[in-house]
Amino acid sequence: MFQFVTPSPTPKYPRMFQGVTPIPNPPYQRGVQCLHYRVVNPSAPLPPMDPWLTAALQRPLAVATRCHSPLETLKKKFPLKEVVKKKEMKTSKELFGKRSTDELFGNGKAKVDEEEDFNLADITEGNITQVGSVDPARDFRTLIRQKRLPFGEVCQQLTGRIEQLLGNKNMIYYMKCIPCIQTFREQSVQVGNADHYNSYIQSLKKSIPVRGLQEFWDMLVQDTLTLINKEEVEGSTFSIHDAKQV
Repeated sequence: MFQFVTPSPTPKYPRMFQGVTPIPNPPYQRGVQCLHYRVVNPSAPLPPMDPWLTAALQRPLAVATRCHSPLETLKKKFPLKEVVKKKEMKTSKELFGKRSTDELFGNGKAKVDEEEDFNLADITEGNITQVGSVDPARDFRTLIRQKRLPFGEVCQQLTGRIEQLLGNKNMIYYMKCIPCIQTFREQSVQVGNADHYNSYIQSLKKSIPVRGLQEFWDMLVQDTLTLINKEEVEGSTFSIHDAKQV
């Protein structure tokens, strides 16, 4: 036999005097209003708030007036100050202990070979082993600075690139040859060897009429790329006057 149980008329929990739903919640109502309006009107701007909603969201004037005096008193009792933490200066003895700076840094002198020449260009220019066709002047300077190849061999590589460029007989290649010859002259003076440069310039001048490179030679004359004279390098066989005549 089944027995039916009648529920008790008295609820288990007492009924709330006023539920959550009837209580006005202006921020929540405004959010729902904006969400509903955006769904219905995706491209239209949101509507302005109603005056009653704006007034409900603002602090009541009576409360603001009554709180002004206590807040001013609280501000005076507990002032806010910006505190900047100062970094303490420490001496080398405090940082490194009892060891002196001479022991750490070797009297301020780096323990490297004085004859070793470190240059940042060696890293940025990469491992250059020969004079290339992209930037022959730069490659020539790098090889001279590295001192891995004999000076005469590097000069021969540069003159080979210059001859290759002149074979095109074009102003663009002429403009590329001018920095090569300028660098050739500068490095020869710096090294103190004028033989390779002077020999090449003399042979180049003799071949100008046959090869039809008068335009290029005029550019060299305009840039005053003359022979290296005795005043610049002691081993040169040309005086200042003779060097300008070539």
